[in-house]
Amino acid sequence: MDNLDYLLQRVGTVPVGSSVLTSTSKYLNHAGLRDWVATHFLRRNGPDRGNEGDTADGLITAMAQLTDVDEVERLIAREREINPLFRDWIDEAYIGPHSVAFFEKYAPGTIGGIYHDCLVNRGFQVNLGRASLEPKSPYEFIRFRMGQIHDFEHLITGGGFNTLGELMPYFVRLSNVHRHLSPELAGELTKFYILGGYRFPVRAGLHYPQIYLTVLDIMQRAIRIGLDSTPIFMARFEGVLDLSPADARVALGVQHAEDLDTAEASRIFDDRGDA
Repeated sequence: MDNLDYLLQRVGTVPVGSSVLTSTSKYLNHAGLRDWVATHFLRRNGPDRGNEGDTADGLITAMAQLTDVDEVERLIAREREINPLFRDWIDEAYIGPHSVAFFEKYAPGTIGGIYHDCLVNRGFQVNLGRASLEPKSPYEFIRFRMGQIHDFEHLITGGGFNTLGELMPYFVRLSNVHRHLSPELAGELTKFYILGGYRFPVRAGLHYPQIYLTVLDIMQRAIRIGLDSTPIFMARFEGVLDLSPADARVALGVQHAEDLDTAEASRIFDDRGDA
């Protein structure tokens, strides 16, 4: 604390003509996003506010407002020219015909059967069935498909369906997308996941140190899966719904994944006061 002058020697004041906060970061300039980051990175958890609602509480809206869609479409077009696997994925633009009835035929213990049980007995809703949107552009398709496969990513990467289980698909996707796409496009497609994903490690470190090593372990596992696996975000999960998670991982080229028990750590992190 006695060394502040040395540390601040390259920090100067910049004259501005604006009467409101302004910077070179469009994210810092967005008042709604500043409030979201302050709230959801620093708050404790509790029964009055479920963690699953965090991103809907301002982040989704802010990121939509801050995204230059034309620029993203330009980056997609460039990636399509240099990345044959990505080009095939974009050109096919496959959307699964998901509904509760669609998953009825799959046996217990398979990807499809486990997901059907979640829909019927755990109150899940189908993520983006085909009827909810017909994508009109490559970027719309990417956003739609990445949302549609989210619950399958839980199963295929081993993150449980609980709060800290969300860390697994978040950090698998962050590392996997950056591993398989050009940096500029990967950055545009993962900004939401950066902000959404890092809120949990920050809150755990600030408020729940007893599970912080567990949080770091999940993140490390997820990053390793994402870096060493085939592009999971392009995977045709509908082709492995009749397989167990372990067999589906082999079929899709998902490396290092194993089922993790994150229930107890999530109970502590959720801070609900139950025993």
